Amino acid sequence: MIIPKTRVASLFGTKKKGVYNDSQPMANVSISGSITVTQGCELAAGTVLDIPFGEYQAHDFKGRAGQPPQNVQKVQKELSFDCNNISDGVKIYLSIDATPNTAYPSAIDLGNADVGAVIEDGKGNILKPNDSNSLLEMNPGSLYEDVKRKATTTITAYPVSTTGKLPAAGDYSGIATIHVELE
Repeated sequence: MIIPKTRVASLFGTKKKGVYNDSQPMANVSISGSITVTQGCELAAGTVLDIPFGEYQAHDFKGRAGQPPQNVQKVQKELSFDCNNISDGVKIYLSIDATPNTAYPSAIDLGNADVGAVIEDGKGNILKPNDSNSLLEMNPGSLYEDVKRKATTTITAYPVSTTGKLPAAGDYSGIATIHVELE
């Protein structure tokens, strides 16, 4: 917030007894400045959220383009963010940045065109990587210590067949960055 130059006091005086000029102050006192309140939410510094999917047979993915493999074990994670200076009414959103799978852009690339990873919100909506319209609104929690909140949400992640083809055997991994936006 910018505080423009604002007069807060004027000093009037005289050099001659009984002669006053109330339209011409001897001095004016003004104030100006800016106030910056840092807002934000963060996981603990350096936190890495690792989501292991386990092991699957290649044939579990065959013919299932855009779907999880047979007998998928979806991984559910509760995310908790420490937030500062978030007033009532402020909305907190989570989005995902990652390299999308070329065959199925709703999935995160895992280094194999036939396999990707999907992240869903608690209602089963897919959080598409790098999509500014694919946002998950988090619960901002109650105010504590006058300026802090604990924002929480739950995500579900699982592997998905991106082409329906039989993927090559091997280990696959991908990286996604979680962004928290305030509105």
